[in-house]
Amino acid sequence: MLRKISVFAVCAATLLATVAPCSAQWSLPQAGRSAFAAPARPAAAGGGLLARLNRPLVPTLPGTPTASPLGLIAPRLSMLAQINQLGGLKTPAGRLAGLGVLAPRISPLVAMVRKPPVTRQARMLYGLTILAPRATALVGMLQSFSKMAAVVR
Repeated sequence: MLRKISVFAVCAATLLATVAPCSAQWSLPQAGRSAFAAPARPAAAGGGLLARLNRPLVPTLPGTPTASPLGLIAPRLSMLAQINQLGGLKTPAGRLAGLGVLAPRISPLVAMVRKPPVTRQARMLYGLTILAPRATALVGMLQSFSKMAAVVR
């Protein structure tokens, strides 16, 4: 039984490892566009493994890790990848992400001082980020999955 599970895990990892780079390189065919056309990538998105893992499932608040696998695994790496995705250190959001690399618990505090959140849910999410940045990424991922399930219904 253990041998079957390990073989299945290796097969699943191989399949997922080959699918992710292909889907990151080639976009799905759209109306009026060939399936073999060059991929449409935003210039500021950047490439590489960190950018692929940091692809957010839902938009997040400034100064918080993205709701992505990288945000769940390593919030500081998520903020590091966000710097390039948000336009570098020249933009306020990029500078906030840079602060998040140094101190992921201080970055949401600075974001709250600069622009106070309007909703109670945003305040609670910033508070959760100050307590545990990984928990914020997990909450964002769970919210996106619940929204996906509502769309399917």
